[in-house]
Parts: sequence; C-alpha cells; structure tokens
Amino acid sequence: MASWGVMKGELYDIYLSTAFELRKHLRRRRLLIIAALAILVPLIFYATTPDTAGRFSIASLRFLSILMIISAAMFAGDAISGEFESKTGLLLFPTPQSRTSIFVGKYIAALITTFLVVTLYYIIMVLQTIHLYGASEIPPELAQSYLTASIYVTSVVSVVFFFSSILKRSIASTILGFVLLMLVLPVVSGVLSSQDIEPWFIVTYSGELIISVLGQRSLFVGPGGRVTLETYGPDFGPGIAVMAVYTVVSFVASVLIANRKGME
Repeated sequence: MASWGVMKGELYDIYLSTAFELRKHLRRRRLLIIAALAILVPLIFYATTPDTAGRFSIASLRFLSILMIISAAMFAGDAISGEFESKTGLLLFPTPQSRTSIFVGKYIAALITTFLVVTLYYIIMVLQTIHLYGASEIPPELAQSYLTASIYVTSVVSVVFFFSSILKRSIASTILGFVLLMLVLPVVSGVLSSQDIEPWFIVTYSGELIISVLGQRSLFVGPGGRVTLETYGPDFGPGIAVMAVYTVVSFVASVLIANRKGME
C-alpha cells in the first residue's frame, strides 16, 4: 500500500513538472512559433502541385524531419542544461520532488510539444490533399507514415535531451543536438550507402521510413550537389526497433547523467 502511495506521489510530481514546462514553452512563445511553421510550411506546396496525391504527400513530408529536429532542439535542447546554466537547478533539487520526476516531466513536455507539431503538420497536409485531390485520393499509407513519425519523434527528442544532460550551456546542447541529427548522421548515412554499407544502425536513416512507406526511396546529396538515389532503404521492423533503442538508451542515460550532475 505504501509503495502505491509513493508511486502515486511520483506520478503526480511528474504531472506537475510536465505542466510547468508546457506553460514555460507557451510563455516563451516557442510552441506558437513552431506551430506557425507547421502550418505555413505545408502551404508552400500549393505553388507546385504534382499530378497525384501520393506524390504531393511525399513532397510535403520531405520537410517534416527538418521541422521535427528544429522542434526537438527548441523544446529539449535546454531542458536540463538550461537549469544548470541559469543555476535554477540549485533551487529545484532541494525540494521534496525527486530529481527523476523533474527530468521525466521535462522530457514528456518536450515530447508532447514536438508530437503536437508533427500532428498539426499532418492535419494541414491532409486538408490540402482533400482540397486538391479529394478525400478518396488520400494515400492509405499516410496513416502508417504518421505512426512512424510519432515513433521517430521519441528518438529525436531523446537524442537532443541527452545532449542537454551532458552539457552545461543550453546553446551548446541545442546546436550540437541539431547539427548531429540534421547534418552529421545523414551525411554519414549517405557516405556508408555509397560504399555499399547499409547504415541500419543510424536513427536518421530509420527516420526515412516516414517517406519510404509511401513508396519513395530517399535522395542523398553528395559532393558538388550531385543528387543520387540511395542504394539501400530502411526495413520497417528493424527501423522501428532502432528508433526504440535510441529512445530508451538516450532517455535513460540522460536521467542518470542529470541526476549525477545534480548531486555534484
């Protein structure tokens, strides 16, 4: 009975931490800014409309991963490092609320906001598809793409959250998380593919499932701007597994490292 009471109290503390972080994002207007991007970016594709709804969805989704990484960097980049940089962690940690519940709440808040951005992006894209091609032309694979994107969100946020736990400056953790996911890992993935090595273990490679489930393999921009079709494409089962591993390992490591920093 006592253990249930402790667990109930921990869950309530996580809820309080999550609610506080969400309010903080709204006060900084970060959520409003990224939500505006989720609405405006899909509208760009009204300029040139492909002949089928499937191609329209593929073209629109090419920018989703970029928006997803920007969102993760904005909401998770300074989640932990910001507390140490501004010294507010010194005020939070002595409270009766456990450090773990604080960090978990911060992670959930970053996850919720990024998930809302992705959901809004898909809603706008579906409404555009209905307007341009009719409801009957919506690709059935779009639902699978949305579920894949939802899982990819967890891994992207976890990776950025990890950088926030190991660095003490919010600008450094935000930039490093963004650069790793936006530039470093995709380039490594493209180079390995060009050498006939499938980069199945790279999370951004698995993230290409968001588009490939619609029947389109990814493009790799090589040296000199040469665009080539990647030799490999992620398989659905292993790709989802890789995302899950990145999510769990990065998140658990983040909490452990942040707890240790809080005791120093």
